[in-house]
Amino acid sequence: MWEDSPLSNGTSAESSKDGYLAPTPPSPRGSSREPSPTRSDSGGKNIKRRSHRKSRLGCQNCKTRRIKCDERRPECTNCKKRQVRCDYVVESSTPHAFNSEPSGSAASARLNVSDIELTYHWTTSTCHTLSAWNSGATYWKCNITELGLTHHHLLHLILCLTALHLAFARPSRRDEYIALADRHYALALPVVTQELTHINQENCDAVLTSVQLICFIHWARGPKPGEYLAFGHSGRSEWLIMFRGIRTTLTSMGHTFFTRTHALNARSRGVTLPPNPNPPDFEQPLADLKAHIPNISISPSSDIRSVDILVEHYHKRFDGTDGEYHVAFGWLYKQHEDFLTGLQRHDPAPLIIYAYFTVLMNEMERFWYIKGWTHHVMGGIYSILPDEHRIWIRWPMAEVGYIPP
Repeated sequence: MWEDSPLSNGTSAESSKDGYLAPTPPSPRGSSREPSPTRSDSGGKNIKRRSHRKSRLGCQNCKTRRIKCDERRPECTNCKKRQVRCDYVVESSTPHAFNSEPSGSAASARLNVSDIELTYHWTTSTCHTLSAWNSGATYWKCNITELGLTHHHLLHLILCLTALHLAFARPSRRDEYIALADRHYALALPVVTQELTHINQENCDAVLTSVQLICFIHWARGPKPGEYLAFGHSGRSEWLIMFRGIRTTLTSMGHTFFTRTHALNARSRGVTLPPNPNPPDFEQPLADLKAHIPNISISPSSDIRSVDILVEHYHKRFDGTDGEYHVAFGWLYKQHEDFLTGLQRHDPAPLIIYAYFTVLMNEMERFWYIKGWTHHVMGGIYSILPDEHRIWIRWPMAEVGYIPP
């Protein structure tokens, strides 16, 4: 997309009798030759020379593709439709100091160093933080990046997440990286929203990956007041809507369609991670919670099922059945709509069960994008839960080290 298109050599030519273009003889040395506005044909009739009306000011992307550029600023329509970076965007964002440089530096002025920096950091660092398996890093670095070459909004989401990683790692440049993240996210989101309503076999892998990346991006932006992932102070949280989009995508297309990209990742996982050397003594607290649910629940069957799934995921994480840290959010993925609705209503039983989930979430605090979320979520639960029910969240509060204000 950065290649320069071939330039015309500017050689003038006149029509020969055979219909071929013959070169104009060179002028004698030292003489000056001005182009004549008119020329005479064999009949002596003056004919006006047709002026060149084709614009040569189109962007390099359109020149390379040999299509007409509408030269719209700050981004031509063709580049906007194809989601590629237009030369005009670079020109408009280039400091005026570059205007005084020699013309030979024009190519370097068009070079987008920021995106190259993000791409380098993605392949050398960020992709390794999205999974506990080495094969998982390879999957994100190779499979997903390759998928992004066809679905460009994926590349924008990748660069957005990488910019947030750099904002976390380099606080002195945080504002700069946050601005880059916001720009790439704004370019990707409209496309993701559109494709979510038109899922098919050709784009389902890209849609699923987009939703996964948006969930990572939401984590990476850090906790926000009133947003507690699975619920909010008012209405359903933005993150939960996107997270449930993963389930919607898989359900609408069926797991068998995800064979080109995601199936490769599922088969590439190696042995499970070793169990936690100091697992919490969770069996009795969870058993007590399950016994207490019928006393406080509006939907006992739904809430008891949520506790049963939670026990299953505790065993997966702490017994070494499935050591991948992200298995924690598998519990939330499996929740019935009745449970999630109760959570949005701030019903005591779902809030207490969700507090026990934070113990699994706390295991993921080793990942940069989850840091700070466990205490934030626990704080939200504590602030909303009525006083008479807070005794039931003492155990998870102690496990994650949360001290109420």
